[in-house]
Amino acid sequence: MILMRLQASFGINTQNQVMLYGISGGSGMKKQRRKNGRIIWGVIVSALAIFIWRLDITNWTRLDIDKLRNYQQTAILYDGKDSEIGILASAQHRIQISLNDIPQSVRNAFLAAEDARFYEHYGIDPWRIGGALVANIRIGGYAQGASTITQQLIKLTHLSGEKSMSRKAQEAWLALQLERQMEKDEILEIYLNTVYFGGAGSGVGAYGIEAASNTFFQKSAKELSISEGALLAAVIKSPSGYAPTIHPEKAIARRNSILDAMAEYNFIDMETAQKAKNEPLGLNVADMEDIPFGWYVDAALAEAEKLLDVSADEVLTGGYRIYTCLDPEAQKTAESLFENGGNFPDPAADGTPVQAAFVALDADSGQVIALIGGRNYGMRRGLNRATQIARQPGSAIKPVSTYAAAVDGAGFVPTSILLDEQREFGDGYMPGNAGGNYYGKVTMREALSRSLNVATLDLAEIVGINAVRVYAQRLGLPVDAADQNLSLALGSMTYGVSPLELANAYQPLANKGNFHKAYLIRRIENNKGEIVYSYSKETERVLSEESAFILTSMLETAADSGSAKALASVPFAVAGKTGTVEMPSSNGNRDIWTVAYTPSVVVSVWMGFDMPDEMHALPEGTGGSGYPARFAAKFLSATEDFLYGGDFTIPHGITRVYIDKKALDELKAILLATELTPPEYRIKEVFTAGKVPSSVSPYWNIPQKVMDLEVVLNKAEKPEIRFTAPEDGVEYLIMRTEDGNRKIIASLTGEKGERISYVDETIVSSKAETAYSVLPRHAALYEMGRLVVGEESEAVSPQKNRKQSLLMEWFKN
Repeated sequence: MILMRLQASFGINTQNQVMLYGISGGSGMKKQRRKNGRIIWGVIVSALAIFIWRLDITNWTRLDIDKLRNYQQTAILYDGKDSEIGILASAQHRIQISLNDIPQSVRNAFLAAEDARFYEHYGIDPWRIGGALVANIRIGGYAQGASTITQQLIKLTHLSGEKSMSRKAQEAWLALQLERQMEKDEILEIYLNTVYFGGAGSGVGAYGIEAASNTFFQKSAKELSISEGALLAAVIKSPSGYAPTIHPEKAIARRNSILDAMAEYNFIDMETAQKAKNEPLGLNVADMEDIPFGWYVDAALAEAEKLLDVSADEVLTGGYRIYTCLDPEAQKTAESLFENGGNFPDPAADGTPVQAAFVALDADSGQVIALIGGRNYGMRRGLNRATQIARQPGSAIKPVSTYAAAVDGAGFVPTSILLDEQREFGDGYMPGNAGGNYYGKVTMREALSRSLNVATLDLAEIVGINAVRVYAQRLGLPVDAADQNLSLALGSMTYGVSPLELANAYQPLANKGNFHKAYLIRRIENNKGEIVYSYSKETERVLSEESAFILTSMLETAADSGSAKALASVPFAVAGKTGTVEMPSSNGNRDIWTVAYTPSVVVSVWMGFDMPDEMHALPEGTGGSGYPARFAAKFLSATEDFLYGGDFTIPHGITRVYIDKKALDELKAILLATELTPPEYRIKEVFTAGKVPSSVSPYWNIPQKVMDLEVVLNKAEKPEIRFTAPEDGVEYLIMRTEDGNRKIIASLTGEKGERISYVDETIVSSKAETAYSVLPRHAALYEMGRLVVGEESEAVSPQKNRKQSLLMEWFKN
């Protein structure tokens, strides 16, 4: 069977084989010659059998075209604007390039160096075989090769590097087959994409001309000059021996000999060759391991594995082009902040550093634009705390669970009143507020912005823990079936959350109630440029636009004057919430958080120890409102030029009115402010339709007119002024008019409904022209420097009232 394959491949005709040996003549002679022919043929077959046995032909490798075409290729990552981030190489760094994209002069350099008759032979070159055979006989070994480019490609893809007659025979045999199945240009293209060029000190070898060009010149092979092409052609003879970074003199010498060969074979003229020989090496070596943005790249590769359902090695060697959402400027800003140790709490006593993680999302799309998974990037694919840890979120969970359920599910508004009094919430569960202070009746805005635990539990009890769970899950938090207790409202979870998950939960608040699952990759192309994955934007409405705005409004207060007031330094609209998780059985804190957002970006910051215990805990005074909030503020301020998002848009279903702070503080009532309400007592509050208050505060109005003034002469014949106070908070100025002169003789106060009396002891004698009136003046506004008076009462003289009094006494008697 093997003999037939050999005969067919080399075109040997097996018919009338005896004629090859000159067998002819009469019958007797024919029998003798037939006998001799059988002997000769037997000798040939025996010799051939021995040849086949020696060459082990029965175990020869079969030609496999897939091995030629499906070679490993390096993955390339791009940022959000399609600029290249870096090349991700595994053990083999390879980037495919079309032959048409390689300059003809560069192709000719390889032909001159390796196989000048490439386009003339059929896979093996007898002329070169003869020359190599003579040279090898001379030294008694296999010192000089005669392999064509086709044979080299077979060796690279199908065979080992063993030097033996059997391996060389297989190489020639498979090369002949390959030339019958592929065009010359296709063979050359695969060869140039396969051959090994060595590394540049990075530990990662460059396979193929495009990877080599990137490695040694940091440019595409499309841009190679004749000199550069000749240098790469020089390297492949011995990637270590002619490595231009290690042996530049040898590399130059071989490059120059190849340029001479190019001129000899008329690929270029002598002048061009000499000019190229005069050029320096011009190396611009790239370190394949020095890939920027390591934390982000690691997270993107992990996401690519899931999207493609392949292993990490398959991602790295599959030639994929991975287009990420990375914003390089945002990432650089975050990395710069991470380099400053002053942005983090002090290390533990034993020197263990406090770890941290950071995530920034595009608020509109959910794209991860920046991500850092630890204080130092020490190794590829290490623990990425931004995506791989799960920690208790503490109070940072409140807006995206309890308060979301109250606002969106139960119609609460920021002025809804909650009870902040420490009490037991069942089964001995009796948490307290940070600092141990309690404030009685508080608004929902105050409870959230000041992060009051007890008021939050009061709210969770009202809306129900099931609603709290539902909204937490709706906003993407990994709530477990076991998370059924009120403690969930304060961030106690079975498994916890990652910084990425927590940032994602806040994204709908910044995006008008629309949720987009956070993602790092926009699309992936295979090594042929075909799109194998493309992100499909799926918008899920998880909150009404009005609810998202109300929650944001309350968190703006938290950022301005509440628990996250470190964010007040941000020079534009920002909302945020902090979280602090205490150690379970010792002093100090375990995890500290801040989530902050603007209309354009959401950031999440976590800090803590990897392995918290008594020796590795944050001090009690180190909470989420400190380092994490300041870090978030610094990032947002530093990125204002390119991440500024303006103000949060007020939805059509939201009404903003001014309410009276004094009424809120003293009456716990939501009453409208008036035109006279001082600025410091005017609170701009947001309400949904049907929730806007209609009653007006009684505190800041024009004082009411006294209606029942009477003036009587007492026994001492002194005028006694009497009237009823129509309201609180008013000073009543007693005005006396005498001989055409008006004078304030007293200022009186009294509670609403109180009967007020005053005796004018300063008058010498009452005359018919003497009269009294009362002018109401707003007491609080007067103290603030504002004179606001009401209508003055009717003037009443004592003589007239004295007669009326006598008449009344007569009727009584």
